[in-house]
Amino acid sequence: MLRATLLALAFVGTSSLSALANGLTAEQVVERVTVAVDANGNEVRTYALAEEVAPGDEVRYSLAYTNAGEAAADSVNLVMPVPSAVTYIESSASGRADELTFSSDGGKTFATRAALKTSEGDQIRFATSADITHVKWAFPNPIAPAATGTVSFSAILK
Repeated sequence: MLRATLLALAFVGTSSLSALANGLTAEQVVERVTVAVDANGNEVRTYALAEEVAPGDEVRYSLAYTNAGEAAADSVNLVMPVPSAVTYIESSASGRADELTFSSDGGKTFATRAALKTSEGDQIRFATSADITHVKWAFPNPIAPAATGTVSFSAILK
């Protein structure tokens, strides 16, 4: 089995990361979210490439991955930075990973959301959504050949 760690760079637009981790490939997409209300009062969300965004806009960072290799990819971690120009939206991270963790120190350490702390000077406190710098999806079970999936999170442009 292949051991893999994949780091996706978060920026506006579409990026293709290929030939990573001996067969694990990924494509990142950043989309602007539009929310409307239908005739029944239900919220309807639509997504379009984030070619232009303004402060207050919601954006979704997605990473679609594929194991294009012939062997299962073992111990995969997908990590996406949360750009400093946005604030992470609580509970917006989604995907098939078995373990979801966050960082507030530039990706040096990770913890569950409930346990995530940050430091301000010599004070340590629980991290707010504005403190989150990275989101990590851990896959302790192998990703089979030809398997695909998507992980994502949403944020608000400052």
